[in-house]
Amino acid sequence: MKVANPKLTLCAFHLRNNLAQGEDEPVNNANHLWEECQRIGQKLHVPRLESLIERLQESNGQIGVSSNQDNSRYLELLQPENTLKFSAIPEGSKLQLRGEVYPLQIHDTYAVDITLRYPYPNVDVNQLEGLNPQGCLLPSQIKASLGQTLVFFAHPEGQIQDIQEFANDCLAAILPKSEVEQFLRSPPTQGIFLGSPIFEYENNREHPTEHCHILIWLNCHPETATLEAAGDYYQSLINLLCCRHKILYAYSESRWCNQKARLLYRKLEVKAKAFRQLPSEPTPKLKQLKEWLTEIPTLAFEYANYMRDMEFHRTTIETNIINYKFWLKQLQDIGIQNRDNLDFLEQLIKDTQDNFIPQISTDLFYLMPSQQLFGQMIEASRGIVETEQAERDRALQDTVAIVGVGLATSAVGATVAPYIIPTEPRQPILPPFSTNHLHPLTQSLLLSLIFGVTGAVITKGYTSVMQNRGAIAGCMKKLIQGDSNKTAKLSGNTQQTLPQSKKQNQ
Repeated sequence: MKVANPKLTLCAFHLRNNLAQGEDEPVNNANHLWEECQRIGQKLHVPRLESLIERLQESNGQIGVSSNQDNSRYLELLQPENTLKFSAIPEGSKLQLRGEVYPLQIHDTYAVDITLRYPYPNVDVNQLEGLNPQGCLLPSQIKASLGQTLVFFAHPEGQIQDIQEFANDCLAAILPKSEVEQFLRSPPTQGIFLGSPIFEYENNREHPTEHCHILIWLNCHPETATLEAAGDYYQSLINLLCCRHKILYAYSESRWCNQKARLLYRKLEVKAKAFRQLPSEPTPKLKQLKEWLTEIPTLAFEYANYMRDMEFHRTTIETNIINYKFWLKQLQDIGIQNRDNLDFLEQLIKDTQDNFIPQISTDLFYLMPSQQLFGQMIEASRGIVETEQAERDRALQDTVAIVGVGLATSAVGATVAPYIIPTEPRQPILPPFSTNHLHPLTQSLLLSLIFGVTGAVITKGYTSVMQNRGAIAGCMKKLIQGDSNKTAKLSGNTQQTLPQSKKQNQ
């Protein structure tokens, strides 16, 4: 089996900007796509391609423009020629490759079109592996943040009995043998574009850097080659592919955010269970609660961030599916009327509306109550800590007051002792119980102690009475407020029913 003028085009997409870093500053690895192009240049020994970044950079050292400018919607980055052409002979091949690199910026995304072709009228299908030397165009090599699509276009030579089987053979030829099986596990979707059959293959990987989307387009109609060479379809197609990969990227990121949020939810459940089993002793209880007041707000902040990102990804999907429909309509209008059939491209619309958006909404619905539980645990912990701390402070204040009054009254007792205890001639201090009466010094100490204890007891009783009065006053205030609210509510209901009764009487 042979094909004429086969070519393989890589359309890869990589984020230039995101909301976190703003629209003016590119993300940290924004030039990754161009670096990969230079590595391909090294593999193919193409010096012009190895210096691509220097060709793309402007005088300020940046590539492209900020995404809030109008010309960022579709900006050709390589000026003035727009396309970098080259030729190469891969190692182990006798056929010469010709190639073009077409770098773009589409709004906030870098896009690159790398096309490798054989300029020969008869190429055996088994030789097509040279269009993807060493698998250099596969996602595992390119690792574009948003993903990529490979488009193979060729004219089959001779009579083809089974066009789908022929497309499978072409697919197997441009891929390493280890990669082929995962694309053929299910039959490809099929359509007709510019009059010729086109087949869509996927490896069904979720992560964008692993997901591979391949279109095998076989030139089997007299008008296809002319329309393809004119290129009127190109801008609509690459915009459509860009929207497609943004949708899949956003959904993949939402799955990742959901997994991370669920991990935090499990941590919260562990703490909620421990919260119901707090130790009764004040000291270990306060220690545990203070640790939680440091840890839980951090978890709650991360949890809220994941939920916010999921909302953002859902909005991204909703926006890009609108754009996807627009560019699909453009492709349908460009095609050959009454012959082209691009219904297979509408499957993404159905998946988005029936699966992607509802799934994210459902995940957010389940995660939302847990966000409230984070806040409730923080408030409850803070309330218990404040209450326990207030009790400790009040107990300390009472103790200080009682001791202070006791010391003060003890000092008073020591002051009045000389006036109450009769003065006696100086007596020696004898051992206890050696005389029938107490020494004047002992009497003074006892009197001071009695004054101190009496003052402390009176102060203790006074503070207890005042605390009880405060508690009773608080309860009475709540009861009065409750009765007032009930009265106001009853009054409001009466006012609302009066006009209806009057109307009935009339």
